Amino acid sequence: MPQDDMDVADFVRGLRSIKFWAGDPSLEVLYRRTGVATSTLSDALNPQRRRLPSLELVRSLVRACGANAIQAAQWERAWRSARARDSRFAAARPLTTRGLLPLAQDWTPRQLPSDISGFTGRADALVLLAGIRRDAPATVITGTAGIGKTALAVHWAHQVAAHYPDGQLYLDLRGRATDPALTASEALSLLLQSLGVPGERIPLDLNLQMGLYRSVLANRRVLVVLDNALDVAHVRPLLPSGHNCHALVTSRDTLTGLVVREGAARISLDTLAPAESVDLLAVQLGRDRVDAELRGAEELAELCAHLPLALRIAAANLAARPAQSLAGMVAELGGTDLLARLQVVGDPESAVAAAFDLSYRSLTAEAQRLFRLLGVIPGPEASREAAAVLLGRELSAPVPELDELLAAHLLSEPIPGRYRSHDLLALYAKQLAGTEPKETRASALHRLLSWYLLSVDAANRISMPSGWVLFPDEFPLTGEPQAFSGPHDSQAWLAAEHSNLITAVIHVSEHGPSPFAWHLAHALRAHFYAQRSDGGALAASQAALRAAEARDHPLGRGMCHMCLGFIAWDKGALDAALEEFNSAKIQFDRIGYTRGLAAAWNDSAEVCTRAGRVAEALHHASTALTFHTDYTPSRAVHHANLAEIFRIQGDYVASQWHAREALAIAAGNGNPQTAAVAKLEAGMTHLAMGELATAEELLSEGRTAAELVGSQNNLYDALSALALLCVRAGRVAEALNWIEPLQDLLDLGTPGFAPEDLAETAIVETYLAANRLDHAIEFGATGLARRVAAGHGLTVTRLRVVLGRAHAAAGDFVAARSLWEAALPHAIEESLPERADIEGLLADLQNCAGAE
Repeated sequence: MPQDDMDVADFVRGLRSIKFWAGDPSLEVLYRRTGVATSTLSDALNPQRRRLPSLELVRSLVRACGANAIQAAQWERAWRSARARDSRFAAARPLTTRGLLPLAQDWTPRQLPSDISGFTGRADALVLLAGIRRDAPATVITGTAGIGKTALAVHWAHQVAAHYPDGQLYLDLRGRATDPALTASEALSLLLQSLGVPGERIPLDLNLQMGLYRSVLANRRVLVVLDNALDVAHVRPLLPSGHNCHALVTSRDTLTGLVVREGAARISLDTLAPAESVDLLAVQLGRDRVDAELRGAEELAELCAHLPLALRIAAANLAARPAQSLAGMVAELGGTDLLARLQVVGDPESAVAAAFDLSYRSLTAEAQRLFRLLGVIPGPEASREAAAVLLGRELSAPVPELDELLAAHLLSEPIPGRYRSHDLLALYAKQLAGTEPKETRASALHRLLSWYLLSVDAANRISMPSGWVLFPDEFPLTGEPQAFSGPHDSQAWLAAEHSNLITAVIHVSEHGPSPFAWHLAHALRAHFYAQRSDGGALAASQAALRAAEARDHPLGRGMCHMCLGFIAWDKGALDAALEEFNSAKIQFDRIGYTRGLAAAWNDSAEVCTRAGRVAEALHHASTALTFHTDYTPSRAVHHANLAEIFRIQGDYVASQWHAREALAIAAGNGNPQTAAVAKLEAGMTHLAMGELATAEELLSEGRTAAELVGSQNNLYDALSALALLCVRAGRVAEALNWIEPLQDLLDLGTPGFAPEDLAETAIVETYLAANRLDHAIEFGATGLARRVAAGHGLTVTRLRVVLGRAHAAAGDFVAARSLWEAALPHAIEESLPERADIEGLLADLQNCAGAE
């Protein structure tokens, strides 16, 4: 077990030990259990690291290794002890830097793909790259498809990785893929998250994303590899501005604009020299075999147009057939019928098509069928389960055909269990899929989309039961959902399939079957919420709405407006969110869909609560409840929301009643997400009433439930309330411990969804109780400005009250009066209990002034 006197090295050794005693699961297994990237896990377990991993990562890791609640608490205590011992954290952080740089300081991305086995050739290009790195801010590697741009970029990046100790980023922009390219906004969101910026802290506006990205990289030495850029406009926003960073870009475009404007250097790759082509074949097949048929090797290289990709595929076929002569392979390639269908005059990719065809024809019939059906998938990659679904097999059935495709170099496996093709191969697969009967393609796509929808529903039932899924009436779903062991497993699956799900929604919005677009987008609402700031969610929801509007489908339109309302709410655009929810109500009302109406009214109530429009929130929440007559998880959430609203108004009797109803429903359905919401709201009501013992029990249980399902919003509500409870109980030191993770969270930017509303007040109250007035005033002022800008009226009023108390304690009564006078109108308008406190504080000031 961890000890309280561990330093960083001891702590990391301890983490490695718990992993070993848990059966030494692979990083991929831990990724599925935690949702944390394998590169991040590897970095955290590196015995050479000098900084502690983040506390959230440690919590996830030890739980994934089987630690129970007591053991997890011991690890958390050991982490805090090691942090205190680490001289880097011994001095308090200056508050003046708070909120400026939303980066996890100990996050070092190591994202480079594995180096190409048997890399050969390109000696001149490697020499040029070595000189360019010192003289230019960016390097562009251009050339045709299959020329080896990515291989060269990755190989060189591995050679110079040590010169960039703050990390190496890698992102496939999919500029020439068969699927839609990443937009600049989507790419920036992924890059920022790779740098440790949580998704909820990333703005949707492209200019703000660019500024945040460059600020994060400003004082760091990071190598950024941007693969498959479409054009200059595609990649320009992704270039770092720091002089210590270097961007390496690959593209089929010449990207002349980057050379002229940004001063980038450019290396244009041609096909391999004949000798280099033969050397590549020798690396793959063995020097003796190639030397024995040197003429055949030269002719094979010529037929493959000296393209590295084509040469590797041809070599893989020869390696699998040791009795095959190189001359025989040349004869086969020269006579390939498919070449005529795929050939473009003057384009060396024709030779690649011939090599693809030969590899394809060498497969078994079932492997050929799978390769054709993979061309049906809208997204960029496939899992083993997706392959089974396409083949019409059970999810648990083996798919040995994937191994065949890997051996033939028709698929790659960049992450265990995840399969993708080079973009030319993906195009080839889609063209082959076109040879299947239309009914066969439609059936395979229907099976895949059914699996997506059923699996998202299964994930929702674990993590977000109120995120209801309505299955389509237009057609029956087929197959079975993905099986999940718990919340972390379901969230890991959603994260892994995220790009595929987004692409699927956009694809069926444009090409059909369009009902899947709005059903899948709506089912993903809860996931979009967890993945905040992902531009793909917005694009998918908008595409689905266009499809629903084209058919004037009321249910589909209402579902899409709900998705867009969530996205607007998340970004702090509260008025826009209300407009979307109102639009959803109109559509649901057209068909009398009460469940949708209940959700739209309830979400409107939550938005109004954040905005401080409490009376309006009560109307919305009360209306939402009238549409529910059964004891469902969403009904429990509605009761919890009413308990919050009545508590805000000071009606604790009504608040308690609704809290008890929420608890009763949660106890009946046994869902931990519902239990977390109900227990936290009941606990906060008892806290407001001064019943601290009952409140602490409920809040502690709510915190445990929130951790179980991985609900960050509910977890931070629990920590905030526990901090306030400790302040009320005079346990100030304990309150300071509770606010530490809250303050780290709020350092990272401005949320739209507002679990942190309570957190900001709790932090200022705690600093005030600890007599850390400078901290309270500085943090409170920052939070107040943030909330005024976001339009969060309720939090603005509460922060003004407590911040005024901090100023008064510091002797600045002018500032205190100004804050309280600014808070009073809203408290009066909404009949908040804070009104009496504010009027009392102002009266005390007046009395003091009169006495003087």
